[in-house]
Amino acid sequence: MKRRHFITKLALLPIGLPLSITATQVWGNSFDDFVKAQQVGMDKISNDYQAYKDRYLSAFEDYQLELEQEWQNAEITNQEIWVEYSSDLQKKTVIDFAFNEIRFSYKSNDIDSDLKSVKEEKLPQELNALLRKTERQAVESDPINIKLMAGRSRQNLQNTALLSEVSALYGSIEDAEEKLASTALIVKEKTLKGELIVVKIPLPKKLPIKRAEKYLTSAQQAANKWNIDPALVMAIAHTESHFNPLARSHIPAFGLMQIVPASAGKDASKLMYGKPRLLTSDELYNPNFNLDTGSAYLSMLHTRYLKGIKDPTSRLYCAIAAYNTGAGNVAKAFIGRASMQRAFGVINQLSPNQVFETLQYDLPYEETRKYLIKVTNHLQSYKALLS
Repeated sequence: MKRRHFITKLALLPIGLPLSITATQVWGNSFDDFVKAQQVGMDKISNDYQAYKDRYLSAFEDYQLELEQEWQNAEITNQEIWVEYSSDLQKKTVIDFAFNEIRFSYKSNDIDSDLKSVKEEKLPQELNALLRKTERQAVESDPINIKLMAGRSRQNLQNTALLSEVSALYGSIEDAEEKLASTALIVKEKTLKGELIVVKIPLPKKLPIKRAEKYLTSAQQAANKWNIDPALVMAIAHTESHFNPLARSHIPAFGLMQIVPASAGKDASKLMYGKPRLLTSDELYNPNFNLDTGSAYLSMLHTRYLKGIKDPTSRLYCAIAAYNTGAGNVAKAFIGRASMQRAFGVINQLSPNQVFETLQYDLPYEETRKYLIKVTNHLQSYKALLS
């Protein structure tokens, strides 16, 4: 509530107020109440996020322990791969978005007999089912998501096929199934947890760009809404998730642009809705919502947190790094401490190339140093594509 509103209320107070209560005291008490209410709201968001994170990590650890009983390589969905296991944990399906490959792995007690079954029966069935699987089905069958989304509406989840770009490339699911099966490499593997039959299916080289095109319109709309370069949105989504809409990390972060509910999600939601709120996985798995949220956060980096950087190219480099590591760590690269206000003076004395070099060599974390290079390389590619 604003001060002017409080003053208006003072004029309406009964004349019979005790003389010991002054207008200043009434204003002071009201403003204190306002500040306390605001803090309670922020504390609630922090508490809600911590409970959400604890629930996620608990579900993740439980699932990982269960998988490790059966699999030496207990892969779980992350930023680069989507993974699903059969209910009996004897089969593993992986879409590798980074390596552009599909993998089916089967546990086997009779390797030669099972090998024939895989070639003649299971592979066509598995491919057909995978090509038809929707994003909603993929989320709802994941044990971690089941626990994380307990009691929540699923209305944000998409019925788009997880690999719709594959079927579109070949013309139909049936044609895609036939073409992919013809390129499958089937091998036997021995592990400490038993023998495996592994089917590796390379996806077409042009598929990553087709996958990117699937999200291009949404990225452009979100970028235009928040006055951000669409090429930057695409470059960050590419780097963060390889356009896996169901990507997630241990932090946890979710979706195409890997939104962390406690940081980017909280800040972006404040800009989007006028107040911060906890963004959840079912929302962030929605590609349109995710791109909108990521674009809003990039807008905040450009126009608020980094607005003191005068050169737009220098600000761009710092925004890319800040998207991954936060503005405080960007400041550390220039002045050794997490004060962006103090870093502005130093940054503004440097050329954009000098800013880039400083970030490349002096950012606190190697991950962010590599991230900066990846995003800027992808940025040039998407600029060329969009032009």
